[in-house]
Amino acid sequence: MVLSKVPVQDVARFKSGMSEFDRVLGGGFVPGSVILLAGEPGIGKSTLLLTVSETVAKARGRVLYTSGEESQNQVRMRADRLGILTDNLYFASEQDVDVILEMCGKVKPELLIVDSIQTCEDESVASLPGGPTQVRTCATKLQQYAKEHNLTCVMVGHTVKTGGIAGPRLLEHLVDTVLYFEGDSNHLYRLVRAQKNRFGPTNEVAVFQMEDRGIVEILNPSEIFLSERNTGNTGSCVGVCLKGNQAMCLEVQALVAACVYGTPRRVTSEIEHQRVSLILAVLSKRLEAGLENRDAYVKVAGGIRVDEPGTDLSVGVALMSSFYDRPVKPGLACFGEIGLSGEVRMVSRMEDRVKEAQRVGFQEILVPAAFMRRHKGAPNLKGVSSVEEAVRNALMDAES
Repeated sequence: MVLSKVPVQDVARFKSGMSEFDRVLGGGFVPGSVILLAGEPGIGKSTLLLTVSETVAKARGRVLYTSGEESQNQVRMRADRLGILTDNLYFASEQDVDVILEMCGKVKPELLIVDSIQTCEDESVASLPGGPTQVRTCATKLQQYAKEHNLTCVMVGHTVKTGGIAGPRLLEHLVDTVLYFEGDSNHLYRLVRAQKNRFGPTNEVAVFQMEDRGIVEILNPSEIFLSERNTGNTGSCVGVCLKGNQAMCLEVQALVAACVYGTPRRVTSEIEHQRVSLILAVLSKRLEAGLENRDAYVKVAGGIRVDEPGTDLSVGVALMSSFYDRPVKPGLACFGEIGLSGEVRMVSRMEDRVKEAQRVGFQEILVPAAFMRRHKGAPNLKGVSSVEEAVRNALMDAES
């Protein structure tokens, strides 16, 4: 058939009960779609899916939750803690994929959750669960069943040390949507990021917070991340960064201290170590600050990992604020990439960053000077062409 003559059908989605999670999915669950949710152990994947299961069970119909890692008592204890009570939510502690599909034929659920795909096994395959052949076979059976019966299937995946999903790469190609559940188990906040989505945009990000009553979505991440910030502290600067397609205001913290050992230490957590080392080298060269002989510690408050160049300027300003022991001007935020010659360069989605900073309430925003050529006379914006100029404009009573 000619492609242009294929009839267009509207996708009938149903909601998960969390508006932010629905936004990452592209508007909600699509019947017949297969979703892979991957994350580190203990990050909260099961808690999130159990919460979503209750909402779907109450609003849509039956939900079948299967687990090859936890017993019925363990999941029931979590459900009691989350206050989940509904007769439409079914649970089975099962690993055999054929038994799971047989149960689907009896229960006829609207949503199937398999926790996890690495623990599933097919008795016809002569290998242990978690092996490439087992994962490929089980995932293929689940995918084919979901398509044939118009069933939405969510598979939980494990991640390896490098951050990728364990198992064959075919697993990511097989499913319709790949979601990553990110965060540090020692912090409150979690991110759900869409890396692949056949039914919606990619790189969408939703922010959640872990509480005693379960996982709660955060509708305004910037204000939450800045809620504990003290504006008079030195070594603190607000940067406007991108997490996926969403602009967020995050607090970058830096501490420059005397070198205790012979070689200066550079300790970073949420920002890439090599990027911070590059910024320190530029500051040492262009500002003659003597940072090459100082220890430097850099982090992002809240434990949110940042891996894009738009935070360079906020890292540089925070480092110099700590070095000079002068706080950043209250009500100031900044973004921009720092080049090797000390110039401040433009980054992606700058208009969205400006809007987010203005929405949060920042009175002054330092931006790359090239951006100002297209926005002359824009309120609250100040263009800077070099890191020296940025430091002079950002710090209170800073020396020129």
